[in-house]
Amino acid sequence: MTLGEKIKCLRTEKGITQESLAEEINVSRSAIAKWETNSGVPEVSNLILISKVFDVSVDELIDESRTIGKTDVKNEIILDCREYAGNYYEIELDGWSDGVADVLIINEDKDFLFYQRPFNKKNVFGLIGKKCITTLTATRQSDIALEDIKIINKDYFCNRHVFIELASKEGFIKGFFDFRNDDYLDVVIQSFTESKALLKFGKGIDINTISKIEELEEV
Repeated sequence: MTLGEKIKCLRTEKGITQESLAEEINVSRSAIAKWETNSGVPEVSNLILISKVFDVSVDELIDESRTIGKTDVKNEIILDCREYAGNYYEIELDGWSDGVADVLIINEDKDFLFYQRPFNKKNVFGLIGKKCITTLTATRQSDIALEDIKIINKDYFCNRHVFIELASKEGFIKGFFDFRNDDYLDVVIQSFTESKALLKFGKGIDINTISKIEELEEV
C-alpha cells in the first residue's frame, strides 16, 4: 500500500476533506491531492504532522509492505460525498494539458476522477487522470440531489465515441510540436485493463499517460 493510498484511506476514514487536512498541517490542498495520487512526497516535517493527525507512526506511513485502515483504497471505487458533492469544480492540470471548468465530480477510482458537465440541457461525462491534477477549485453550488447523480466508472466510456487527451509536460509548444492528441480526437475504447485503455482497431494507451477522456458532444 503506497504512502498516498494510506493518507487517503486515513483521511476518508476520519471523515475529513483534503482542504481540512491541508489546514491542519499548513499546506495547500493541491499538495494533499498530489500526495494522495503519489505525484509528490511530503517532507519529513509534514510526515510527522500527518502521523500525529491520524495517530499512526511515520514507519507505518512509509513502509509500503504494511496496510493501514479498514480498506485498501487501491481496489475500491469511492464516491467521497463529503468532499465533492454539492459543488461544480474547475480542475487545472500540470504542464500544457487542458483542464476542465464547470464540472461536477461524480466518482473516482485509483487512477481517475469522473465528472459530468452541462451541455445543451444534457450532461456530458468525462474523466481526468489524477496524476495530472494540480488544483481543484469549487466554482458554484449544484442543485442536483445526491440520489439523482449518475455514478459511472471507466466502463462507461467503452464502445462510445470519445476524445482522449494525453498528458503534455512543459517543454512542448502546445498545438505546434505536440501532435499526439490528433490521433485520438474521435476514437472508440474497446476495454480497459489495469494499465491500458485498449482502442478498437488500434493500439493500447498507457493509463498513466491519459490526462482526460470525454464522450463526444451530441448537438
